[in-house]
Amino acid sequence: MLLSILFICSLFSTAHTKDVMLRDTCSHNNCLRAFLGSGPEAVAFCQTYTSGIAIPTFAANCHGDTAKVISACSCIYTAPTSSSSILITSASLASISVTTTTTTPTPCFCTAWSQISPAVAACMSITLDNIHAPASSAIILTKLKIGASVIFSGTTSFAFTNSSQFRPLQIAGSNVTIAGAPGSIIDGGGPQYWDGLGSNGGLPKPGQFMKVQITNNSIMRDLYIQNYPSHGINVAGVLNSTIQNIVMNNSLGDAPNNISKGLAAAHNTDAFDVGNSVNLLLQDCKVWNQDDCVVVSDSSNVTVRNMFCSGSHGLSIAGGGTGPGHNISNILFTDSIVTNSTNGLRIKTDYNATGGVVNVTYSNIQLSNIKTYGIDIQQDYLNGGPSGIASNGVEVANITVSNIKGWVVPEATDYYIFCGDGSCQDFTFYDVDVSGGTEGSSCNYPPSGCPGS
Repeated sequence: MLLSILFICSLFSTAHTKDVMLRDTCSHNNCLRAFLGSGPEAVAFCQTYTSGIAIPTFAANCHGDTAKVISACSCIYTAPTSSSSILITSASLASISVTTTTTTPTPCFCTAWSQISPAVAACMSITLDNIHAPASSAIILTKLKIGASVIFSGTTSFAFTNSSQFRPLQIAGSNVTIAGAPGSIIDGGGPQYWDGLGSNGGLPKPGQFMKVQITNNSIMRDLYIQNYPSHGINVAGVLNSTIQNIVMNNSLGDAPNNISKGLAAAHNTDAFDVGNSVNLLLQDCKVWNQDDCVVVSDSSNVTVRNMFCSGSHGLSIAGGGTGPGHNISNILFTDSIVTNSTNGLRIKTDYNATGGVVNVTYSNIQLSNIKTYGIDIQQDYLNGGPSGIASNGVEVANITVSNIKGWVVPEATDYYIFCGDGSCQDFTFYDVDVSGGTEGSSCNYPPSGCPGS
């Protein structure tokens, strides 16, 4: 509690300063009682009093005695020794109007959603502890101070929001640190939305659970994210930054529910959608989901390493688009495991798209229990299914696939490469051995055929 006491402050004259020096100790006589009874009026009088001036009527009990007036004033008011200091005696508080104000400091340790915005504006170090975001209320961390840090602790959760435009968690900043405390969980509330259709229809659901745009040596690490409704983390416009040790666990969505009509309840649950990013390191992550583990588009100088992917559509590149600017270059996927997934490694370029996919390396990756394609490079991709006609508007060149080992289920295909006319160049396969599929492999490039043939 802070006491706010308002006075009209002015310095005493030289004569008045001399009078102050002559003051006696407080004597609770009738003169002082008159001053105390007059409250602010008496204080105002004492602020400008010098001996010899007229004594107001409220001080009639002082009987014109200057010594008594000086004594009374000394008990309720002491002149400042400088323009910046005022001493108020305890006796004066009894007669002075006091305004009591309760102030709450800006909370850098947030326990309620409403505290987040002021914390972002004021704090360099922010903790979000057991935050529950109300319906239609995103956790917005897009105006972090340069160099700020945010720690998620406890369980972060979100009320049901029936909108495909809603982005529950939004992060942006320069040289920032985003991290999870030990044992923390970010829960997207997926079972409220899962209907087996994902973003292809059915119940409206957040199209991207988290949007991340961090730059200039930022790091996002140690987050445990579960049950996100549809697409997971949109890594958009990230520059010179690292994302590491992230768990994306949507394994609960593998089973059907009462509205998914026998399909896996969760669908279109990409873990990391990387787009328009440069100099990104994505490493040491674990994913259980129902769509791409990692998919890279329109980016350059991206390294993806030490990933564990289960239930996914694999480690993917999505190349091409409409109009200029859809180029992907210098991408490395390495030292990873892909298991129980639809595809192992995949480069897909949209049918009739334009752009380029150049200088891509897949190395030292283990595949197991792959359901459709072990290694898949196709230029007839459509979201609803392949067109069956490869187009050549996207150049796919300088592709290296080395030390890739593993197996697919019997109903799957070990290798599938379907290039447009003249649009694939310089593919190198080294120490590649994917087997198990009884569906015949098919590769129209390179001219030597599929790996191992």
